Amino acid sequence: MLKLQIRSEIKEVLILLIFSILMRDTLTGVTVALVFFGAIMVWLGKKPSRLVRNIITLGLFAAYWVTFGKVIDPEVGMNFLTSIVVLKLLEKESVRDRYMIFFGIILLVSAGSLFERSLSYVFFFAISFYLLIQDFYKNLHLKAKMQDLLKSLLWVLPFTVVMFFFVPRMINPFQMEKGTPRKGEVGYTPEVDISQVESLSYNDSVVFQASVESQISNDNLYWRGNTLSFSDGWNWPLMPQDRYQKPFRPNSQTVNYQGIKQNIRVFAQQDFYFGLDHPSLFMNSKGAVELDSLRTLLQSQWQPSLKYQVISVSESIASDALVDLGKFKPGLKKLERNWINEHFKTNTLRELEAEIKQYFLRESFSYSLSPGRVENLIDFLRDKKIGFCSHYASAVAQILRVKQIPSRLVSGFMGGTYNKYAGFYQISQNDAHVWVEAFDQGKWIRLDPTGWIAPDRIRLGGEAFMQQVNPAPFSGMNVITKNFKFIHQWQQWFSHLDYQFYQWLEEMDYYGQDHLFEKLKFKREWIFSFLPIGIVLFMGIYLWHLNNKKRKRSEIESLWIKFQQKMKARGVHLEFVSVSDGRNALSGQDQIILSIWNQLVEASFKANDEKLLRILKKKIKNL
Repeated sequence: MLKLQIRSEIKEVLILLIFSILMRDTLTGVTVALVFFGAIMVWLGKKPSRLVRNIITLGLFAAYWVTFGKVIDPEVGMNFLTSIVVLKLLEKESVRDRYMIFFGIILLVSAGSLFERSLSYVFFFAISFYLLIQDFYKNLHLKAKMQDLLKSLLWVLPFTVVMFFFVPRMINPFQMEKGTPRKGEVGYTPEVDISQVESLSYNDSVVFQASVESQISNDNLYWRGNTLSFSDGWNWPLMPQDRYQKPFRPNSQTVNYQGIKQNIRVFAQQDFYFGLDHPSLFMNSKGAVELDSLRTLLQSQWQPSLKYQVISVSESIASDALVDLGKFKPGLKKLERNWINEHFKTNTLRELEAEIKQYFLRESFSYSLSPGRVENLIDFLRDKKIGFCSHYASAVAQILRVKQIPSRLVSGFMGGTYNKYAGFYQISQNDAHVWVEAFDQGKWIRLDPTGWIAPDRIRLGGEAFMQQVNPAPFSGMNVITKNFKFIHQWQQWFSHLDYQFYQWLEEMDYYGQDHLFEKLKFKREWIFSFLPIGIVLFMGIYLWHLNNKKRKRSEIESLWIKFQQKMKARGVHLEFVSVSDGRNALSGQDQIILSIWNQLVEASFKANDEKLLRILKKKIKNL
């Protein structure tokens, strides 16, 4: 029994280790460290004392309080649940503990599927579930048969298919993934608030995938999130005039729209729709929305779209009548306006762009994610001369506004990792970016001052640039994929399967079901008629199956009947009431038959021993 428990523990900690790797975007460093500590202790066969476990528990509560504060959300719950399972695994075990650990890991792995939606996690879940069930059966001195699990699936799958295709899918109001980066992390935010930011850390969490018809040149990989036209002179808050919340109109005509088509799959609910510059049409299963160049499209909090299509044009065109020049004021103090006019003399867009660029290069401005606190525009232009994309974009936009050129910021992403097998770009929080748009001759012209200071950031994209300038956060997997290119190829191929599978899975929402019903000429109202009939039919078949199963002879009963038949052929009729009557009837038989009799009697009064039953079956057959 001890050997069995140790083997079970090792399987369980391996599951927890793989789980912590797959859930690295959700679990904190403290939780992952606890998992590895638990794995080492189990491997060495040591159990910490109660005092040590209590100290660890208090330390965990303190760490989670510092990390999350008073916020209770699914991400906090996942970290707590993981820690509880590991601590339970480090206790001295009893049979009750075995069951609690088993159900705790089942709950943990099942909850992880709400956060990590990928084929790799599906495979991990299936293998983990089978291994855990196998060990659970062994602890009950039973054998886990694959055919028993398959029989269970035969009953569950039809019901699951009906639920998936015909029952309306509800939107989950509790977001199971990080929609925005934490404080101090690189990532997309609808607002640009830079006066309080001192440094940013890397964040490779995937935000969305964009399927395109062909690969796009790197310098055009600008993914628009939202525009910002109001500024206090340095920061750019989100205002109502910068956003639309248009309803999607069904049956919209889209044949006249020409441009770059994208299929977007978002991994976490976002405030805005994303699209390659410049998006002119958004489509999802509910319909379509046309968009002009002034404002961006806000998502509904209660009806978010995690999958939609976008058509983007090559440039943004708007008439002067649409642009309210009065709202593009710099919001600067007189001292700041005077300083800008002293250092920048030109007034046309292209001349001013060249003058600002020359000033940045001449004064040796630099790009850094840790510039320290830069409180205002003059502090940046005159003193600090260091920052990241938000600093440079805000500075350039303010200079343009002082020179009477309407300008605004665009918050979104720049870059992305291309998957050649599936034809999609994968955009992470590391690709988050802010750039400038200036209005000139009826068009919004994109200016990206980050490219003047850090051209590799634009040439490589955010994710690749982060790995180049500071490979430490990516060192483990980065070294492996760099030295073994086939691993990178395999990752891309598997990502292709993952993308195709989940694209189909997420299409089957309420509106996707309606499209399916139209093809099948089925009305949704009919469900309420067929569902009760289907439930009654299902329960009837299941009860019949259980009743039929009860009528089937047990294995020991079948052996008794075969033994009686063999004895009848020898002239011995075993029609008896008691065990003693049967033994008396076999008194004249040889020792082999008496031995079989004794073993049959013994097997009838104890739990099934499959090995003994197989031996008995073979002996009776040879009589």
